[in-house]
Amino acid sequence: MENFDVVLCEYANRKFNPFSRTEMLQERILTFKDQGVIQRVVIISVAGAFRKGKSFLLNFFLEYLYCLQKSQQSDVPLEWLTDDCQLHGFHWRAGAKRDTVGIWIWGEPIMIEAASGEMYAVLLMDTQGTFDNTTTYQQCLTIFALSTIISCVQIYNVVDNIQEDALQHLSLFVEYGRLAMTEAQQFGKPFQSLVFCVRDFKNPEEYGYGEEGGTKFLQQVLMTSPSQPEELRCVREQLSDCFEHISCYLLPHPGYRVAEHLRPVFREELKKMVPSLLNPHALQPKIINGKPVTCRKLMHYFKEYVNSFDGNTIPEPHSILNANAKLLCIESANEAKVAYCRGMDRSTMGSRMMPEKRLLEAHIKHGITALNIFDKCPKIGTAEIRSRALAKLQEDINAELERYKRLNMAKKVTGCASAMTACGDSALLGVGLGAAASGAVAATVLTLQTGLASLMKLDEWAYAYNLKINFEKSLCCTLENLTGLIMK
Repeated sequence: MENFDVVLCEYANRKFNPFSRTEMLQERILTFKDQGVIQRVVIISVAGAFRKGKSFLLNFFLEYLYCLQKSQQSDVPLEWLTDDCQLHGFHWRAGAKRDTVGIWIWGEPIMIEAASGEMYAVLLMDTQGTFDNTTTYQQCLTIFALSTIISCVQIYNVVDNIQEDALQHLSLFVEYGRLAMTEAQQFGKPFQSLVFCVRDFKNPEEYGYGEEGGTKFLQQVLMTSPSQPEELRCVREQLSDCFEHISCYLLPHPGYRVAEHLRPVFREELKKMVPSLLNPHALQPKIINGKPVTCRKLMHYFKEYVNSFDGNTIPEPHSILNANAKLLCIESANEAKVAYCRGMDRSTMGSRMMPEKRLLEAHIKHGITALNIFDKCPKIGTAEIRSRALAKLQEDINAELERYKRLNMAKKVTGCASAMTACGDSALLGVGLGAAASGAVAATVLTLQTGLASLMKLDEWAYAYNLKINFEKSLCCTLENLTGLIMK
């Protein structure tokens, strides 16, 4: 296994830059294996204070996953962390100087067959250490927020104890969770798994190492009392409302010569913790807005989240919500466009040239279907986000209509002109989506004059559309209704 970690995002020129200087390498993540680009993705992230062994821990994850992959592909018993194993992967070194800058990701998806039989593309993510002498609080919190949002398992790496400042860093997610559960409750809890990994734990007599002791320890840490500041009490009380699953592992000190030798007790606890997090039964795909994420969509999503933070101000819950809203609208618009194109493909599949009127009837029918699909997109975030996505959808559908008209004209069929004449086309048809779907979408007037189709500007249409005046009723128009309107 070669060293093949690549930067996913870095802080430069006073902002966070996705794909900075390594765009080609990051594209390799998506195309390294043909099956990787279409599979659901599992993203495991480790975050926490700088120089506390995050990259070191991730290399044990890599070792386990590659051994698991080999075991599944070769149908042999799983063996990992043997006495002669040599760790490779994310770069790390002992000392006090920060080693990871920005957010890094392992340069290839590791294909693992889940217990369900489905193949998952597992990606491991490493973050810049927080709260060093070169990174501001805002930058640190942004890194932590980005890694938590994009991952399905966020491992919060702390040393010796879960301090109050560690909980304070989670306040952003509690605030966002409260907002999301109000405006986007149909998607359930906004984040998936949070795992506290307490390194160098010094009190194993009271709380034993591993998950069982960690569960008891976490319960004690999250207890509330009237003497606690309201903000920290709120984090404790509402943390479980933000994450689907919260757990804790207590690990002993690994030893002072980890490059050559691990303490046996540390090795044994790792052999319990790592499989419990990464075994085929435990792996769950990343979910964003209620839908699983594939490798193909991952970079687009991550870039959108990065763009919602500028790195110079503390991330706010509304920034995350609006980023999610934009992703929702884009996905709904893409789904609507695909439905329109599929419908038009079916309507124009014949080898003979269609009369102009029949082509426009199909356009109206499938255009309304597309609008109906977009309208089902959950109403979260600002109205401006929705209006922009709607305008882009209308622009795309317009372009597709022109493409279908060109394809139709290219069908050289004997007698097509007489067929169109027999159909009784009118030079001034004057009806379209706006007339067929009256009310809220009446401003989307498709004016058909002298055989040409053009859409009006969309600002008035988007405004009327967002009002939703009788929109659902308008969308119930059938092809027969549309034909009747056209023939009037």
